[in-house]
Amino acid sequence: MPLKPTYREWSLDDTSDIQNVLYNTWLASYADFIPITDIQWYFNNYYSEPNFAQLFEDKDTTSFVAEVKGHIVGYARMKVNHEQKRCYLESLYVLPEFQGRGIGMELLKIVEQNSLKNSFQQIWLGVMEQNVPSLEWYKKLGFNFVEQSPFQMGKTTVNHFIGYRDIK
Repeated sequence: MPLKPTYREWSLDDTSDIQNVLYNTWLASYADFIPITDIQWYFNNYYSEPNFAQLFEDKDTTSFVAEVKGHIVGYARMKVNHEQKRCYLESLYVLPEFQGRGIGMELLKIVEQNSLKNSFQQIWLGVMEQNVPSLEWYKKLGFNFVEQSPFQMGKTTVNHFIGYRDIK
């Protein structure tokens, strides 16, 4: 019987474990359409320890982790965008070997609960057009994609679908 994950807000001590989740999930999800050199460049430039420290200090950003046997296997980050009056799910990643166990859904629910506490009735996110499994998962969960925007990862530009769903 698989172990039940636990969920909590992240701490700075989680940085290296979260980096592991991000990098390995990116390789599994993006390497078919983004060169590994661009994935590495983006990771090194945006997810360094100093950048995580900035995220930790940002009062508009909140992050959560999923753990199994004391190891972080999933990560979600939300951010309030005051200018747009939106709450974004900026990151939701689960290690490939832990996908399909409801961890991503539980992290999404936690983000939505926190969005409601901040008086938001919708959660917004962006998904790369070529990341078909994630795009289909979000559509199945009721996300409506209403905008498009280019997303730059290293030298590679991909189309980003921007969508939302009402929080229940």
